[in-house]
Amino acid sequence: MVLSLLSDPTTLVISAVIMIFALMFHNVVQAWMASRYGDPNPRLSGFMTFEPQQHLEPIGVLFLFLLGFGWPRKVTVNSRNYRSRGRQEALVWYSGPVAYLIIGFLCTLAGAIFLSVGNVDLFRSFRITASFATIHAIINLFPVLPLDGAYALLALGNPSAKRFMAEISRFGILGFVVFFLALSLLGVIRRLQMLFEGLFDLIIGLIPGLL
Repeated sequence: MVLSLLSDPTTLVISAVIMIFALMFHNVVQAWMASRYGDPNPRLSGFMTFEPQQHLEPIGVLFLFLLGFGWPRKVTVNSRNYRSRGRQEALVWYSGPVAYLIIGFLCTLAGAIFLSVGNVDLFRSFRITASFATIHAIINLFPVLPLDGAYALLALGNPSAKRFMAEISRFGILGFVVFFLALSLLGVIRRLQMLFEGLFDLIIGLIPGLL
């Protein structure tokens, strides 16, 4: 993130502040979902507050600034607290990517508002930030540890997914990087990003005076 935006300090500051908030929002949403399904553990552990020291993982924040993709601390859940254990716990994990999509949509909306009043620079800043948030949502959908999608499938008890994750996990961080490098080179992440951003634009386009 830093390397690509050093020449654009306004976008750098906006993206940094919003994405750090997004990491915390991701955890708060998961904690809220867990509490809704009868698991008080995340709430009792402090994950329903917006305290940076509770949510932010130093290495995750470092990667956010260096590579444009970061992660917060993992929300602590207790599988035994869910009435429908597999399905409800999976929904808790999948609510994390949804949180990033909410941030992505709100940034797209903010950008459209600024464009409607003629501020092209802030439009660009918020669109770039929306892209960062959307990419976080997309990546977290994939079943690779330690991503939300992986924990969701583990909660559902999918044997094939467990075998796949075990194979990737054998290679540690290298396997994680190579997997997503392959997805990027194949254009999978970009296509999904365009899909979600197109959906955001479609919804915002229904608002008179925007886009």
